Amino acid sequence: MNNKPMQRRAASLLLALAIAAVSGCSMLSGDKTEKPVVGKNDDPVGSPLNQQNNPAYVDVVPSYEMLEPLYGLGSLGDFDEGMAAYKEQRYSQALMQWYPLAKDRDHRAEYYIGFMFVNGLGLPRDAHEGSLWLARSAQSGYADAEFELGQLYLNGTGVEQNMDQAMRWLLAAARAGQPSAQFTVGLLYQQDKVPMSSNLLAVYQGVKSQEFNYKQAARWYQVAAEQGHGAAQNNLGWLYQNGLGVAQDDSVAFRWYQASADQGVIDACFNLGLMFEQGKGTELDMEKALFWQTKAADYGYVPARQRLPQLRAQMDFYEHSLVLFGTPLALASRDMMRTILAQNGAMPMRQANNYWYDVYESSQTLAGTDRLFAGYSLNTGKLATLEYRFTAFNDPNKVLEIIKLISDKYGNPIETNGSIGQGDVDYGWEVKDTRIRVKRFWPDTTVYLSYQIGSAYYAMLAEMPPKNDETKYNLKVETY
Repeated sequence: MNNKPMQRRAASLLLALAIAAVSGCSMLSGDKTEKPVVGKNDDPVGSPLNQQNNPAYVDVVPSYEMLEPLYGLGSLGDFDEGMAAYKEQRYSQALMQWYPLAKDRDHRAEYYIGFMFVNGLGLPRDAHEGSLWLARSAQSGYADAEFELGQLYLNGTGVEQNMDQAMRWLLAAARAGQPSAQFTVGLLYQQDKVPMSSNLLAVYQGVKSQEFNYKQAARWYQVAAEQGHGAAQNNLGWLYQNGLGVAQDDSVAFRWYQASADQGVIDACFNLGLMFEQGKGTELDMEKALFWQTKAADYGYVPARQRLPQLRAQMDFYEHSLVLFGTPLALASRDMMRTILAQNGAMPMRQANNYWYDVYESSQTLAGTDRLFAGYSLNTGKLATLEYRFTAFNDPNKVLEIIKLISDKYGNPIETNGSIGQGDVDYGWEVKDTRIRVKRFWPDTTVYLSYQIGSAYYAMLAEMPPKNDETKYNLKVETY
């Protein structure tokens, strides 16, 4: 066999390294590839793969020929010096420190040499050669190498794609506490990509289902999120928001979205913006919603860019329209309002698309009430009025309680009719585009609190027949 090409290649590499050692410059000083996270440097955990006499142990031997000139430079190898050079992208000097250590089976040095081969850092990009170095490190139980090797098998990079091998190494790293591996295992469960051969718990319990997968995903996301893994925090928030694999909880979802967005995860910035916009898990805050959606859009996130014009238009409504249930009333349609009222405990007694009023049992929506009448314009489908009924039989002072409730929130009424002591009472407020009225009927003393929303209210009145109060309160549906 003619070894002259290999000898020339080794000599060339040796010369380049010697020049770099004198000049202190990296062979690839312009390379901006992200650096890996350093794992634990302590002794490998007990693993059957770490035992030379184990029949399942396979000693992976990479090619030494390319790096052998480094061994002849006389360096004993210093890992920390190599790491300092690596962080400064002086990859040649890093290799000179790490290769002698790797020859003596230092699993940290093996990992970094493998990573540098895979990513072409100071070495020709060679994913297969990198996989051999990573395998040597992974077999010693080094979690970062286990994760990277699992990624290679997952994507078929430098090795034949193999999901069983991918899960073997990813699970080993995840169980060792490697957060990126924990996230990846969670993602594979969420996407239902974990092969049955690696899903023995599901086989044993006979419960393999998407719900089982979500529970496993939540478990792995949780441990990664608690270590500060941004993508895991975002995905865990999504599971909590949707009640998948965990109990639905908007406040917990908000907390994880916030932690993830603070790290610049663009999906989380978008999701957090929606939480602020909808008042879910936190107080409604349109300014913060705009801040996070703008941040996501600045990162190039397409859904945020599409959402921003709608959000800015909605903020104009917030400025000019009364907000109830976290929603500008002028924006609310019948379908939207039905969803909102259901979320706030209103129990439908009548809902009909061909009728002006929906009727609800409302004691869980507003304390002291028993009915809520939601009126709509049939022509536009927009919300026109909300009216609560307070049960106040033979309680003439009930109206005073409701007047105080509204006055504390919106100031003094602009219209007052009737005597609090007895008889009919009608007080009115103008708040942005909405007229608020508190009325008491006599002698039964029943009190009504109504919100009449701008032009939609008058449009609904124009559509209705005379004696519309009778059509409102009558639960029988008639079509006009």
